[in-house]
Amino acid sequence: MVKKIFSIFVAISCSQAFASTQSTTYFEPPTASIPAGSFMAKDHKNGDLYKVGVLPFQMAKYELTVAEFRKFVEDTGYQAPTNCLHEIGPGWFGAGEKDGSWNNNFFNLSEYHPVVCIGTKGAEEYAKWLSEKSGKQYRLMSEAQWLYVIRTGGYEQYLSENGKKRGQVCEIANLADRHANAMTNKMYQAQYSAVYTIEDCNDREVLSSTVGLYKADKYGVHDLIGNIQEVVADCYVDGKQRFPQGGGPVISDNCSSRIAKGSSWHWEVPEIDRRGEMPDDFVAAIEGFRLVLDTNGETRPAETGSPEFVEGVAKAQQQAKLVHSQIADYPNKVADLKLEDKGNKVHLSWQHEDIHQGATYQVIRRDLVNNNEQVIAKGIMTTSFTDQNPSKNKARYKVFAHYGERAGLASNTVDSNVQYVHALPIRIQAEAFSQGADVTVSNSTQEPKHDLVFANMRNTSADYAIEVAKAGKYTLQPRVFHSGEKQSFVVLLNGKLLKEIMTTGAEGWQTANAVPVTLPKGSHILTIKPIGERARLSINWLDVKKL
Repeated sequence: MVKKIFSIFVAISCSQAFASTQSTTYFEPPTASIPAGSFMAKDHKNGDLYKVGVLPFQMAKYELTVAEFRKFVEDTGYQAPTNCLHEIGPGWFGAGEKDGSWNNNFFNLSEYHPVVCIGTKGAEEYAKWLSEKSGKQYRLMSEAQWLYVIRTGGYEQYLSENGKKRGQVCEIANLADRHANAMTNKMYQAQYSAVYTIEDCNDREVLSSTVGLYKADKYGVHDLIGNIQEVVADCYVDGKQRFPQGGGPVISDNCSSRIAKGSSWHWEVPEIDRRGEMPDDFVAAIEGFRLVLDTNGETRPAETGSPEFVEGVAKAQQQAKLVHSQIADYPNKVADLKLEDKGNKVHLSWQHEDIHQGATYQVIRRDLVNNNEQVIAKGIMTTSFTDQNPSKNKARYKVFAHYGERAGLASNTVDSNVQYVHALPIRIQAEAFSQGADVTVSNSTQEPKHDLVFANMRNTSADYAIEVAKAGKYTLQPRVFHSGEKQSFVVLLNGKLLKEIMTTGAEGWQTANAVPVTLPKGSHILTIKPIGERARLSINWLDVKKL
């Protein structure tokens, strides 16, 4: 079935890719008329909100497409970059050479897919050329215009964390979803790991899609969230710039990078205020652009766009929806997984709304000390299971729902109650924690073969039960992965600060300097916790020695 659908898709894409675009020298995009108004913006210096007034303008309904950019290249002979890293493989975008271009890349699936691999210069040159051809004022949209349309366009219930339509976000956007999660590994050996957030819905696309396939906002704009990340005209000065009144872009005499907005097919629903940075010399296969039409502050009727282009988009959408109609759905995510540890056996129970629709369940157990994962049960037709032969180490369980071979997303995880007591002095292995439900246990390709397993703490902490036989002075010496930037983590004893440790130097694993501490006799809880809202800490072990 996978091969059949992919063959249909390739046939459609090829017929579009070789379609004639010779009848006109340029395409004008259909636009949406955006009225004057205002929105509340976040001050990135102090987090306060302030009002930004926006003048009327028009926004292209679609992201800039291959067909539109092709007209530009045919007319001008523009030499676009040929060093785009684009091929997908086990390392995602690191799998191939930097040999992609706007018309030769992994995502160039049709004339009516978004154009990528052109860089900011190519986008600006295109906008300048179209303005000269049409006699109108086209340019890249500003971040304020993007935010204004997002804030006022009627998508709030889809995008807010507690929105009533949050689980239906695939109706409006092509994002990392059930279908992409299932298919990328099968088709490209590229896997969404635990660090990704997968939307629990099915947009029926694996990579980028034909523009305009999903529901438009109230203005008639499509794909402002998802599909490809859109680079705006604003300079990324220091990440803290405020918006000018009127809604124009932030500009700088020495602009070397721009702001990217909107997430993509590869990621989840974005934090609306988050700013991605894209250097001007960065040529990417996941970033594209959208035009706006400057109306000099006047409210004008929306532009219908070039008829040939509009007709081509409509046909491409119709063909893409035919492919979508042949893609079956996936079961909903299993919810509320609970664990009851009885020592010699572990009982699991969960909730699932598809229980009466023929769903079956698979139970996965991961040993958190050696990081081995195995299927311990499958084909279960009830919402409970008892592990009669649990691991002697702390284990982490998750459950998947299945419709035949089609699996839903993983449930929440639960850990068994195995407790480790580390009698000091000892080297505490980071994965041997007593509590740390949100800590990810991973394998390293860089650490020694006898010690590949490490704990990855992202905005969370891990507790370790320790036994101090003799009070006195000890040293703590951690082995951590350093990201290349200064970062700190704290070691707490029974919830109180014991020591703060900072890592510096080049990116990679490092054994930090030993730091002295005084420990009282008795049983205690040692906690390791990274500092900062977006702090990251990977730790292999913590060596505790007696002075």
